[in-house]
Amino acid sequence: MRASKSHVAAVFGLLIFLSTNARSQPNSPQAVLAEADRLAMLYNWPRSIPLYVEAGREFHGSNNAKGKLAARLGWIRAQAYEEPSEALADEVDADLQNPTIQRDVTLMLRCLEAKAAIEEQSNEDSSRATWEKIRDLAKRLGDRRWQARAEAELGIIAFLDGDVGAAAKTLKTALISAYLLGDMGAAIYYGSIVGNGLVEAGQPEAGIKYCDIAIQTAAQTKDMGFPFMAYEGKARGLLALRRNAEARQALDKAIRQAQSQNDLAAESQLLIVRGQQEAAIDRRQAIRDLQSATDFCQKHNFRHALAWSTFELATAYNNAGELPMAGQYAAMAAHETESLEDKYHLPEDLALMADIAASTGQRKQADRLYRRAEDVTDGLLVSLPSRQVESSLIGTMSNIYLGHFRLAVEQKNVSEAFHIIESARGRAIADQLRSGTEATGPKDKITQNARQELNRLQIELLHSVSPSQRKQLLGRLFETEQVLGPGGESRTEVQEATLQASISRLRTIQRSLRPDEAILEYVLDKPQSFCLHISRHRTGVTVLPVSLAEVNNLVAAYRIDIAKRDAATASARRLYSALLQPLQIESLKRRLIIVPDGALNLVPFDALMDGADSYVLTSHVVTYAPSATVLNLIRNEKNSGTTTVMFLGVGDVPYQPSTAGKVDPGAGSTANPGVGGMVDFKGDPLPNLPATKEEVTDAAKVFGSSSVLLLGANATEARFKSEPLDHFRIIHIAAHGIASTRFPDRAALVLGQDSARHDDGLLQVREIRDLHLNAQLVTLSACDTGAGRLEGEEGIESLERAFLFVGARSVLASLWTASDIYTTSLMARFYQHVAAGQDEGEALRQAKLDLLKEFRGPATPFFWADFILTGDASERVTVSK
Repeated sequence: MRASKSHVAAVFGLLIFLSTNARSQPNSPQAVLAEADRLAMLYNWPRSIPLYVEAGREFHGSNNAKGKLAARLGWIRAQAYEEPSEALADEVDADLQNPTIQRDVTLMLRCLEAKAAIEEQSNEDSSRATWEKIRDLAKRLGDRRWQARAEAELGIIAFLDGDVGAAAKTLKTALISAYLLGDMGAAIYYGSIVGNGLVEAGQPEAGIKYCDIAIQTAAQTKDMGFPFMAYEGKARGLLALRRNAEARQALDKAIRQAQSQNDLAAESQLLIVRGQQEAAIDRRQAIRDLQSATDFCQKHNFRHALAWSTFELATAYNNAGELPMAGQYAAMAAHETESLEDKYHLPEDLALMADIAASTGQRKQADRLYRRAEDVTDGLLVSLPSRQVESSLIGTMSNIYLGHFRLAVEQKNVSEAFHIIESARGRAIADQLRSGTEATGPKDKITQNARQELNRLQIELLHSVSPSQRKQLLGRLFETEQVLGPGGESRTEVQEATLQASISRLRTIQRSLRPDEAILEYVLDKPQSFCLHISRHRTGVTVLPVSLAEVNNLVAAYRIDIAKRDAATASARRLYSALLQPLQIESLKRRLIIVPDGALNLVPFDALMDGADSYVLTSHVVTYAPSATVLNLIRNEKNSGTTTVMFLGVGDVPYQPSTAGKVDPGAGSTANPGVGGMVDFKGDPLPNLPATKEEVTDAAKVFGSSSVLLLGANATEARFKSEPLDHFRIIHIAAHGIASTRFPDRAALVLGQDSARHDDGLLQVREIRDLHLNAQLVTLSACDTGAGRLEGEEGIESLERAFLFVGARSVLASLWTASDIYTTSLMARFYQHVAAGQDEGEALRQAKLDLLKEFRGPATPFFWADFILTGDASERVTVSK
């Protein structure tokens, strides 16, 4: 996290010494010390600190040397949190040599806690050995709460050291332990840290959830200290979502509380967030606020907060065009971050320095800084626990690659520009294709139980219509998802090594293209954007006359027109003029492979219109790829098995039994009432899709009698998963689909439930990642299967991408709500053209042209343009009947 973790230094252990056998009187020094420790475990510093002073005074009066030491060490931990100093460090070092402490393991534990608190202020990593000793000593004493806290601290150190995978695993275990042990102070504190981390990782909704849980739990926990870190994370998340008024409300409340308690560490961090908020409103005020925050951090020697404040101040100066000041503070931020050995945040600092160097004409210096930032980022990627975490991290680090790409374009180095942007584009899929796929199931009892609980809660959600009940269930669903955490591992050490595999060279990509193909790779930037175009014999970069913000507005306007079922002629022309006309598309190859960026992931390029009001569809075959590297890997991939069955079709799911006909009770399936509220508080019922039966059976006729069909009562999630999925050449699922930009893992294809197996009927992204496919084509004939959360230069998290991730060579998916009747007609024509020997891309183009010819005026793009092919769609499907 970019936030300082100073106040973890003030965590005080529950003193076993003196509290185990002593028969304390209400006002005895032992009782006062025990109460101070209890409050310290709850991070209630205002009430615990004076009690340590009182206990120390009482122990001194009764000549109790051990008690006096215990109280003094408690006070030192608190003081290290309030305002660290070298004098405290010297005192603790001397205490460690004290024979009284060396002979008493409980005093030694307390002394080590004080030492770790002080060490963290200067360098998190320097406290690693001390926390390891605390963990081992706590385990020896049977103090499970301090053992869990030490594990959490080691997880945070691993995070800052760049080992995100170890950090995620350790913090997950520590949080579970905190709740199981009833250590609510730890649960609230470390939950708040995770919340801040999620906000930084580009997942503000999930981060706010963690922080809200911490705030609510703190309000319900007697004597709990004010949860400053939770308020900080919530404010940062709200700012990321541009909910500035709510963020200001949370900040003001927390700052008032910090000032009333004289909590300097918390105040320093909150002042930085307030400066961030002002940056979106008033640049000059933001600079003033961040300068004050920086001075505050320097005065009180809060080094983590200082690294953060100087970075934000440099960013503010850079945005204001004051480059000398920006450079000064960026260098200071990088120096502080490096001295703290914070590898997670170092790439941001280096990239900012590179941006400033590039802006001042120091291109060689900028290039060196960008390369170093990318190298550190690559080191982080090696340690990640899963590909979805990899996607999120690359999304948050996108500015590094974008700035370096811009620099390469300015230097007219097309090959370098290509390599830079391809280092980020589709990186998670590319790494997975290199390392192979393998189904991964629950590895421990906790995970198994969490998955069962997840299914149970989702079944309740599907049947619940009460907004209040759904809100409660959604809260429990989120908490259960966190127990699962990120998962997925490569199978061998060799596969782990492929995470560092080089990006495909530009010449290699060129050789992989057909003579009639061209890749158009878009890079959205400000004040202008770019298109990298690649064919077998030519490469180049075209500057586009639109900025990122302008493209976002054009795409939003186009999709509004589409949703109205309008012809969208004007908005389609504007997008064509911005994206394709500068390329002189008429001179490009007939087959265009689009590598989109940002909102362009939601645009069907074949529905754009030139000045003569002709669709791109009429002259070009348009397909898509997450990146040129991913496309090349798919084309060169050798399937790990042979597809022995031509077609698997799923459809006619009985969403509403009363109108769906008779359902075979022996199949154990039940209806899915609704999923509209799987990510919110609605519970709208799903209508049946009667045309999907015809859609699937017609496709099966094309591909022969060996096809496998799961229809009606058999169209359950359980039956689908039980099939040998890696044996099918084509998999076609015709059902309802739901996308989620807030929680992408919840995006799902809605199949039937199997009550006998306690299955919820939702084939979600998190479960798709456990599948293993060899399919040449996966067709997702459902709504919004190509939509999802945008992850910067990494791409989009969607159902479509999940199937590419587990082995599909191409995926046919939709960008918006699909029309039942038109979709059935489109799919019938698509498969007829496939069976006639056309490659997938050409077959889809011809199917769309067929619809336009048959329906003419009524066939606006809403009805045919939503389906796009992603992956390698250049192959013909060999039909074996």
